[in-house]
Amino acid sequence: MPSTREGPKLPGTPRLLSIGELAERSGVATTALRYYDELGLVRPAMRSSGHRRYAESAVAEVGAIRFFREVGFSLAEIISFLTAGDRPSRQEIIGRKLVELSEQRHRIEVAREALAHGQRCPAGDPMRCSRSGRSSTDSYAGSHWRRVTRECTDAFGRAARRLRVTAGRWRAVGRP
Repeated sequence: MPSTREGPKLPGTPRLLSIGELAERSGVATTALRYYDELGLVRPAMRSSGHRRYAESAVAEVGAIRFFREVGFSLAEIISFLTAGDRPSRQEIIGRKLVELSEQRHRIEVAREALAHGQRCPAGDPMRCSRSGRSSTDSYAGSHWRRVTRECTDAFGRAARRLRVTAGRWRAVGRP
């Protein structure tokens, strides 16, 4: 009879994994697995002498969590998704995430255009760009971004339009 870390395996008894084995097979640190347990995302099948023992299916559960994290879900969103009882609720969560990812893509595009302008800025020092007419000291003021989007239409025109569209989308979904 093969033996495992939790003792001899009895015929018909499912093999249970230690937290270390689950960490090794899933590629997730033991500290993260303990946290997932606290959140209720991945529960041990049993505890033996204070040690967590996981079913083989926990490897797939952790894989699903890793997938959700990779596509941008927070742990709270993963919990909401996994506990959503019906398809419409899950579709709503997916829809919100798609809007969020679209907004993030727009912010990245705005940042790329601003940085590309900074690389080729005729002023040589993008912090003193004559197109915005501002020095670096006031570039962090609250209204600076609005001034830049109004005044620098040639360098930031497309980015500013995208930012306004994104802001409109935020308002449409109830974001500040």
